[in-house]
Amino acid sequence: MKKFMTHIHSKADALALRARMALSNQRGDFYISDAVKIIIAVVLGALLLAALTLIFNDTVIPRITSEIEGLFS
Repeated sequence: MKKFMTHIHSKADALALRARMALSNQRGDFYISDAVKIIIAVVLGALLLAALTLIFNDTVIPRITSEIEGLFS
């Protein structure tokens, strides 16, 4: 019976050690920071694309159209 209790105690200690090591593990920290960087890059890219689309649709395209019509009229 003493051998059985010692075996159970050692298994419980090993489980507690594995749990402590898993909780103190910081290897996944870089995944979160990389994900934040990717989200920021996507948002900035979308804002830049929207700004360029707005500029081209409101300023550049109408002027090019009027210049071409002026050449052929």
